[in-house]
Amino acid sequence: MAGGAVDTTEDELEDEEEVEEEDEVREGEAMGEAHVSNEEREKRVTESEQEPPRKYEVIGTLLEYVYPYPEEVTRIIRDTDDRKDLLSELMKCGVIIYDITQDRSQVEEASWVLQESSDDDKATKISNKENKRSKRSRTKEIAKIPRYFILISTIMTWAFTKPLDPEDPDLPLTEVDYRKRRAHPNFKEHLRCERDVVIVKKNIKLKQKLKTLVICCGVTYGEEQNDLHYLFKMAWLNEPFLPIIGNGENRVPLLHIRDLVSIVSNVIRNWPTVRYIVAVEQGIASQSAIVKEISKELTTGKVKRVGLEESFLYPGINQRIYDLMTVNLNIDPVFVLERIRWHFDTPFTDNIRAIIKEYKAWRELRPIRIIVLGPPASGKTRVARFLVEHYHLHYINVENLINDTIKNLSVEIEKRTATIEKEDEGEERGRPRGVDVEREDDNEEESVTLEELQQQLDEIRNNLARNDGLLDDVILNKLFLKRLWSKDCLNQGYVLDGYPKTYEQARMLFEHGEEMIEEEEERDVEVEEEEEEEREDRETFEDISLKASIMPELVVVLEASDNFLIERIIDLPEKEIQDIIHINNNNNNNNNNNKIIEKGIPMIIRLSNSSMK
Repeated sequence: MAGGAVDTTEDELEDEEEVEEEDEVREGEAMGEAHVSNEEREKRVTESEQEPPRKYEVIGTLLEYVYPYPEEVTRIIRDTDDRKDLLSELMKCGVIIYDITQDRSQVEEASWVLQESSDDDKATKISNKENKRSKRSRTKEIAKIPRYFILISTIMTWAFTKPLDPEDPDLPLTEVDYRKRRAHPNFKEHLRCERDVVIVKKNIKLKQKLKTLVICCGVTYGEEQNDLHYLFKMAWLNEPFLPIIGNGENRVPLLHIRDLVSIVSNVIRNWPTVRYIVAVEQGIASQSAIVKEISKELTTGKVKRVGLEESFLYPGINQRIYDLMTVNLNIDPVFVLERIRWHFDTPFTDNIRAIIKEYKAWRELRPIRIIVLGPPASGKTRVARFLVEHYHLHYINVENLINDTIKNLSVEIEKRTATIEKEDEGEERGRPRGVDVEREDDNEEESVTLEELQQQLDEIRNNLARNDGLLDDVILNKLFLKRLWSKDCLNQGYVLDGYPKTYEQARMLFEHGEEMIEEEEERDVEVEEEEEEEREDRETFEDISLKASIMPELVVVLEASDNFLIERIIDLPEKEIQDIIHINNNNNNNNNNNKIIEKGIPMIIRLSNSSMK
């Protein structure tokens, strides 16, 4: 939302006496909040939540009108170019909220609205005019109620602030230091707007008529992800790596969008005496940690460090996003720390799975999982390919799966072998191992060793040799399970062409799949104690969600008479006939071609030969 207003009736907000204390006293009060015990903090939050809810009428604007807005919103102002009408609407409001973090044009508009609201005669005149229109009779009483102006600004107004102690760069800044803040060159307009809002409190004539507050928030994420959307979108689309701008060691203050909402709601109900609030999460993560966690949980796990010029080649990275992701700021919240119940109690990197789940839900990114079955020459591959192209899914059949697995294992083994040889050469020349080897993806150490990769490849090749080019169901299902559990299939979905064909194959794949994974993980290398605990948490999550994450939602069964199939096969070239025989043998090592499990499948579509001609 580019700019917004909260419309409330005259009885909703009571006049509050502003505590006339010197700024140093206010600062001391803010600093003292940081030392409140956890018990007292929890008590305050609970008491705040138990307050009787107030009824508000919300009117506002949208950043883009294609965006939906909550049903609770009373009205959307679509024409903000007409300043007279806009001001008339805003003067109806008891609380005016302006968000200048997303759209630079809102900075000038917010400053203008603040100036007009500060003009006591004009504001009163407009309010009285609106009151007469709405047939309100308590104009004098209404005039005594102060108007509240909240500016939601960006942490970039602190971007060039010098450390408090040059000898201790880890000493965090807080809102107490807001007079020392120095803005990024691209956000100096935001800083001037902040100052205009802050100095209103020094105006004696306005102190009981217009109350102002700046909420300086970190880089927002959550739900549709907002500032981090470009990373989540690239990851969901299965990009081979995600970009880290620069070295990635810079600290990026974050704030979940629900926490921002909670803070705004809290200050409306309990107007603070401070004039400036820093709204960021505790435990600031580096840009590198943010990007790596998103990549690891949503795509390949690989990242790439890019420079300024290259970064703008990636979709979604503009000047504003570049500035946000390269900020290096160590800053802690004080005032809001104990006044809200935080959406997450731990940092961003500890909640990445919940954040991804949130992102998929709000963006309605629901994977489509389909199985296409039918007798040989029935046209199931054609149907499967059509579904893949139409829904942008991933095509999987037995032959391609086996060939791709062998190819990928061979390439990875060659790559690992070459890396080891290169490291050995560097060691022989008197340099430590790994000095000359730079990993572009900067990924964590591989969990599967070179020997284990070779064992997997040998197992597949030996099994194919023993079974005349076919794979046992146990090994084949392991390959299928790993493919279905890959990030791209979990993100978009898949179309299985002609597999599974038998009840046992389906049961082994979809019912006992997690047992196979557990057997594989038992052979993993030993890790340190902290890593072991993290792996156990991951296994618990995976065991719970495995079946739901790969279970097909739709099964398409093609049915055709023998005569129809024979006629089709007769018309096919000999090479295609041999391919059909080979694929059918790979799909099924026994004669139970038609014994497909239907239990637990949500929907089955049967297409007869009459619809396939």
